[in-house]
Amino acid sequence: MRRKLVVALLGMAALAVLTWGLVAAGGGSGSATSAADVAHYKVSITNVTRGQPLSPIFMATHAPGVAPLYTLGQPASANLAALAEDADAAGLLGAWNPAISELISAAWFITSDSGPLLPGRTVTATVTVRGEARYLSLASRLLNTNDGFIGANGVELYDRQLTLVGYDAGSEANSEDCAFISGPACGSHRHDDTAPAEGYVHVHAGVHVLTDYVRATINATSTSTRGSTVAATSTRPSTTGATRSRSW
Repeated sequence: MRRKLVVALLGMAALAVLTWGLVAAGGGSGSATSAADVAHYKVSITNVTRGQPLSPIFMATHAPGVAPLYTLGQPASANLAALAEDADAAGLLGAWNPAISELISAAWFITSDSGPLLPGRTVTATVTVRGEARYLSLASRLLNTNDGFIGANGVELYDRQLTLVGYDAGSEANSEDCAFISGPACGSHRHDDTAPAEGYVHVHAGVHVLTDYVRATINATSTSTRGSTVAATSTRPSTTGATRSRSW
């Protein structure tokens, strides 16, 4: 008998908090990019789930006009599906290569010291913004799900805090069967479920099955996708040296 995930659910809301703030701005006189065109932001992502680990986080800075990472109600791209199902960001890194589009400034992924971003943990990166490329897009797999992820499309970087919800890529059936889940609660293997899926990106409904999966294991790595997932914040020094912040 295939093992299945055991989890109790809360209501779906934010899963992570994203925060960022201006660290420094400016450029040397006579440089190709003026002082007003370059800024450095500290971006922090906090996993605020009860027990759902996040994969290393794909990030890209870009100008307006870039196609979104995902669109609710539309099919996920093959590259996004690979991240949502298997935490494979190689396709996204290739598609968002600055050499391919002048609208893209940079693309990379960040990880915590432990690998997955565990509940209650925060990972921080410094992001350099140049010219019009002041928008941030990101995605990360909800590891103990079939094809869940968190994401943000083209968020403008300034002092702010953003709460991210969990989405379903709609690319793999939500069997909640460990044979098809590549998260740590299921052994971190990769086997794709060929059963029909929803076929479009939507807000994740959470993990529901209560079966014969080892309760001690699932209790140690609780996989709820309902409730806040990620919290993100940004701050920048004001002219008086105080820190300003914004949330919404």
